[in-house]
Amino acid sequence: MRKTNLVIKEIKELVKEKGYIYSLCLILFEDFHIIPEKSHEINAWSRLNINEASMLLGFLIQDEINFTEPKSWKDLIQLKKKTYDLMKELHESLKEPFLKELGDIFEKQQNGKEVKLNEKSFFGKGDMLKEPIFYSGDGVYDIQYLEFLEKKYKYDIEWLLKNKNFNLAKSKEAILEIKSILEEKSKKVNFCSLKETFPETVKKMSKKLSAEELKKQSEEVLPMIELFQYINLFLDDLKNKDDLSLDDIREESWKCFYRNLLDLFIVDISKFDKHFEINNFMKNFSIAPKKDLNSNFETIGDYNLVNSHPIIKIDDKKYFIPITFLLSQAIYESPFYWMSSDKNYTDLASKNRGDVGEEITYDLLLKVFGKERIFKSVKITTKKGIDDTDIDVLCILGNKALCVQIKSKKLTTLSRRGGDIALISDFQKAVQEAYGQGLISRKKILERDAKFIGEDGNEIKLPEGIEEVYLMGITTENYPSLTHQTDVMLDKKEDEPFPLVMTVFDLDLISHYLPDPYDLLYYVKQRISLMDYFKGEEEMAFLGHHLVEKLWTKEGTDREMLDASLGQLIDRNYYPYKLGLKISDEGDAIKNRWKSEKFEQLCNELKEFKEPKITDTLFYLFDWSEGGREDILKFINKTKTQTLKDGQLHDFSIISENGGKPVVGLTYFSLNSNNPEELRKRLVSFCQIRKYKSKANVWMGLGSLKDSPRMIDAVTFNNSNWNYNEDLEKASKFLSSGENRGKVVKIGRKVGRNEKCPCGSGLKYKKCCLEI
Repeated sequence: MRKTNLVIKEIKELVKEKGYIYSLCLILFEDFHIIPEKSHEINAWSRLNINEASMLLGFLIQDEINFTEPKSWKDLIQLKKKTYDLMKELHESLKEPFLKELGDIFEKQQNGKEVKLNEKSFFGKGDMLKEPIFYSGDGVYDIQYLEFLEKKYKYDIEWLLKNKNFNLAKSKEAILEIKSILEEKSKKVNFCSLKETFPETVKKMSKKLSAEELKKQSEEVLPMIELFQYINLFLDDLKNKDDLSLDDIREESWKCFYRNLLDLFIVDISKFDKHFEINNFMKNFSIAPKKDLNSNFETIGDYNLVNSHPIIKIDDKKYFIPITFLLSQAIYESPFYWMSSDKNYTDLASKNRGDVGEEITYDLLLKVFGKERIFKSVKITTKKGIDDTDIDVLCILGNKALCVQIKSKKLTTLSRRGGDIALISDFQKAVQEAYGQGLISRKKILERDAKFIGEDGNEIKLPEGIEEVYLMGITTENYPSLTHQTDVMLDKKEDEPFPLVMTVFDLDLISHYLPDPYDLLYYVKQRISLMDYFKGEEEMAFLGHHLVEKLWTKEGTDREMLDASLGQLIDRNYYPYKLGLKISDEGDAIKNRWKSEKFEQLCNELKEFKEPKITDTLFYLFDWSEGGREDILKFINKTKTQTLKDGQLHDFSIISENGGKPVVGLTYFSLNSNNPEELRKRLVSFCQIRKYKSKANVWMGLGSLKDSPRMIDAVTFNNSNWNYNEDLEKASKFLSSGENRGKVVKIGRKVGRNEKCPCGSGLKYKKCCLEI
């Protein structure tokens, strides 16, 4: 394995080769041009990511671009292949510190030494984090950058106009116009997404050909197919395109091809309307390649001019825009650096960034929790009137609270290079400090020995009985591998709760997909409680998994690694939605996930009860599997129907077990009267006895009145510790004496048609609940 610096040296030499710009155009088009309906099928490992492409572009602008055409189409393809080979080697070289450390541990173990792997010290070092930082997912959509742009800099409009001629609204319009122009040009290509489709073709060919023949066919056929996608670029007059082949295309056609290939990424500013103020825009975000430009960019993590100036100037009219995502990123991030260079404005710029961070986060959570459940800039003071700390955003939901601390921090250049000190410093400011504030706030809320003062100066009266406070950290900047870094770098005592740390862009997605406060807070609860079980590189993978399968543990599994490709399920669903594209639902796992109107009705009726522990009730219902939920709904319908038929009280009880021990129980009462007070008393009393008898940790009770159209007219929840009680002991023995009383029903299991129905009716399943 070659050292990273040697691989990078060869990459620098590669981009200077004659005709390389055209091979790079093929790579950029094929790796960053996505068919929306196929985005969930993308093989990310076969494509360059944004950082890899930026590296190539960063080396490209270090000298004037050589637009000389390759000697032949084979040279064009070979330069492209060599790029992927070197990038693969680069990735392997970055894994070297990990493999070396692992090898040392293995060697010690082989020599009889007992070595315990400390994950924090092993994975949390700079050389171990360089690779996950460089190869992390984008973490944000370009459209999110544009949506948050005006919110982020709304207090800096005057400075930006005066000092950089930077108009937020018009810059946003300019980007959208540029994207529109380039997207229209891209239609000239019959894009086949070969990185995904060709492997299947090879698989079919392998059944008919020998290994040697298959290799030869692949080497000959794939380039032909690749270039055939671009057939429309070979002639400006397309009438004769059907007669073309690689062997007889005239030299003029190849010149036309290279010219049109480059033109896929070119915009001509002379054709822009003056409204866009395109000259000012280009001045801020374009760069003209020349000798020794971007010379400080030597390796991974160095500052790369391409990231702040992603437009490459060809001449006074034409500009090469290789990746429009980089352009959206640049207009979101660059203004802060401009302002930071003004010593007279830098302090105000930092304050503004902190203020808008709170405002953006508050607005996102406000849409979910509603105004009566959310507070901003909450001061916590002791009885002596001393400020202990503050909560940026506080959300209350029943007996649960969400404490959110917001930081406006991003990875510095030194951190991206894998510097230990810089990484620790950045992480301290972005995550650790927020976590420390959150722990203090959590303690004060649970102990209730402090006052909470709202943004308006009035005291906030927190509801009685808050039993849990979830901690969330938010950064307003895109922070590569933030989830992974939090996992391996967070300084936390064993008895302290985990925080859930994410970017504001992650929160934007979560609030979009989980717009109900109970759903969102349940996601937060699951993420925090299963922090040691689920492992993943980025938040989108966790969200994608939750939306399709839920964040539940698998029996017999100690840990589950979530692949980053789970985030592509969101790509398939979210991006077309935001762009207003009408595409097929086929393959959209999120839109087609299991959903039950009846279960939603059940939950909505529960939410109408203004009792703190309704939150717990819903969370435990959410914990049940799809099959378990269906069983509950069937039993409720059956029980209510029986009461209407015979005018008698009917009920059922079910228990969820873990390791053979009862954990959560549920009782449903269908009362034979319309007296709500009677229903409440009988439900509470029965559930208390049933919980005692089962020795379950938690028991829920749901009840309905005889003629009520609702599923639920009363609810009770009991999670008190089990203690011996003489009266309950007698009552539980009496409860066990009746026929079918005390029978444990395991829900979620497929019941045979001829088995006794698990509802306890005594009938066969096919004659009972199966018919419902």
